[in-house]
Amino acid sequence: MLQRSSITIFLGQFTLFFLILAVPWPGWNKAYGIYFRALGRTVFRDDAVRELSFETPEKNESRPDDTRIVIVNCARMHVDGSGPVQNLDLDASGFWRPTALLVAFILATPIPWRRRIVALFWGLFWIHLILMLFLGFCIWNESAEIGLVTFPPFWKSFFNGCKEAVLAQFAMAIPVTIWILVTFHRADIIRRDHRLTEGLRGIRQPC
Repeated sequence: MLQRSSITIFLGQFTLFFLILAVPWPGWNKAYGIYFRALGRTVFRDDAVRELSFETPEKNESRPDDTRIVIVNCARMHVDGSGPVQNLDLDASGFWRPTALLVAFILATPIPWRRRIVALFWGLFWIHLILMLFLGFCIWNESAEIGLVTFPPFWKSFFNGCKEAVLAQFAMAIPVTIWILVTFHRADIIRRDHRLTEGLRGIRQPC
């Protein structure tokens, strides 16, 4: 009964934390979009062959994305600044939701708050690292459209499929995996097995 009650409390707290974090509070999506674009500018820099810019496109019903990454092949640009560019449009809130899921899992975990704070620090570090790696892959994949990278049509389709597969994992698998790795210690598993063993011994004892 105690174990079932603990699970119920955990699920209740997780749901509460996630709803608070995931609800699109007024101004929140805009603020996160500003943060996301600033982070992108910090991580991804221009070089001798490529220029990147993180912009805010005009949103409408047909284009709800709030972030546009403009990819430029410097070798194909003309003197007057014209030339082919590739736009990668994204919804920054789609990068926030897996982060919110991870944070909700960590905050709801019944461990001392000091450990939760440490887990929160490392969890945010790792999910940001994975998100930026994924964003870098998307930029690299789109760069083929303007000749920055080249590969046959088969591999283009393959990489597009990889992008969709990884994107699907952000819904649950990646945040849950990071939560387990940064939150739980080996001692937690040993204590849980010990409590389970003691409980089974108690059940088997004759009246």
